[in-house]
Amino acid sequence: MTLLRSIATEVELKPRQVLHHWRLPMDHVYFVERGLISVSAKVEANRFVEAWLVGSEGMIGAPCVLAPEDPTPPHRRIVQVAGTALRIPAQTFVAALDDLTVLRSVILRYVNLVLFQTSQIGACNALHSVKQRLGRWLLVAAGAMDSDDLPITHAVLAQLLGIRRASVSECLETFEQAGIIRNTRAAIRLTNRSGLQHVACSCSGLIQREYDRQIGRLITTSSPEHPDES
Repeated sequence: MTLLRSIATEVELKPRQVLHHWRLPMDHVYFVERGLISVSAKVEANRFVEAWLVGSEGMIGAPCVLAPEDPTPPHRRIVQVAGTALRIPAQTFVAALDDLTVLRSVILRYVNLVLFQTSQIGACNALHSVKQRLGRWLLVAAGAMDSDDLPITHAVLAQLLGIRRASVSECLETFEQAGIIRNTRAAIRLTNRSGLQHVACSCSGLIQREYDRQIGRLITTSSPEHPDES
């Protein structure tokens, strides 16, 4: 971690801050310490739908590892919940990767996780009800933030999921009546995760298990022999 921090600057992440615009050069990579970032796919001229979430388990800038020669990677990356991150100029990061072999391995595993998450979300959106999809989103977001408090509005949820705001509000009211969340206009608190898992689909559990397989055990068993590479 020493080498990584030596080339990074800790920055504040503000709600609705765009970290990377669709099809524009990726100038920086971000290692999220706190907060929640939505990576969205463009579906119409001025409409984006979420493809996957990034919390403290992930990074913004995987295209710089996979295809550093690509000047205009797709997707839009926007902060949904405020926090902090380590920001590194993309060119500096790519140049340093030769000395960050352990980190490169972790990032490639993280990319595997992202591929799984996007495919699972695609299947979920095609087959599961709005209530199940919303439950899945809340569980995945809470896991990514390691927090039961999600400062997110109904309007943002509707935009991310590509559904009507009224549908989001109706489902959240149902969840609150069941005693599994506490809901306000600008924040949602999970009060009973096991209850939410019961009404949601199984997709959040599948995503969490893949995280444990790809990243979780790797981090907990990582050797301390290379502190400058982690």
